[in-house]
Amino acid sequence: MVFDADKAWVLWPEYFDNSRTRAEGRRVPKNLAIPEPQMSMIIKAVEKLGLQYKLEEGKAYPGSWWNKQGMLLVENSMPKSELLPKVASVLRTVPRPQA
Repeated sequence: MVFDADKAWVLWPEYFDNSRTRAEGRRVPKNLAIPEPQMSMIIKAVEKLGLQYKLEEGKAYPGSWWNKQGMLLVENSMPKSELLPKVASVLRTVPRPQA
């Protein structure tokens, strides 16, 4: 499949943060969410799933406008309701980057 950024799914780190409520932007079940997900970890999870992606740096989730981690555009090869739990389950196995 050819990657088309105009039709790609948007992933924000807030979707996978277990400290957020659904109303605050978490999009996966609490048992799949992790504390303070980093964009680099989400990229590694997407790579492990073999999906194409594009990072848009300097972007901020509207509910966290001060936190400009960026947004990840991921190929639209499955419904977003399938993609998010898959990314979340792989994300749990990705090591946290060293400070």
